[in-house]
Amino acid sequence: MEDLILKIKRIAKENPEGFTISIKDLSHIKKGWIVALKETQNSFGDKGLRKVIETSLKTTYMVGGWKEEKLFYFDTVQIFNTEAEAIQAGIENDQISIYNLESGKLIYL
Repeated sequence: MEDLILKIKRIAKENPEGFTISIKDLSHIKKGWIVALKETQNSFGDKGLRKVIETSLKTTYMVGGWKEEKLFYFDTVQIFNTEAEAIQAGIENDQISIYNLESGKLIYL
């Protein structure tokens, strides 16, 4: 676990504007609509990242993150092919917004 935490922190530092990765191989995901899981909202710092990794290992195997002001936020994320599916999942997960990796489109819910 510690090694995975260090690797994801390095990816976060290299991509402060945001990233979405598979924790299976740390590859960057570049396609689809991103929706965070409710249970990992407001996860930041090492403690939050640990929670996100633990959740991801039990669910989607995907982690997203971004830097806001001085904090890195992390989420377990799920990916949808259509905007409609992502909107529905976003509502179900009490999300503020959803994001399209290809277009950069952000939709507030």
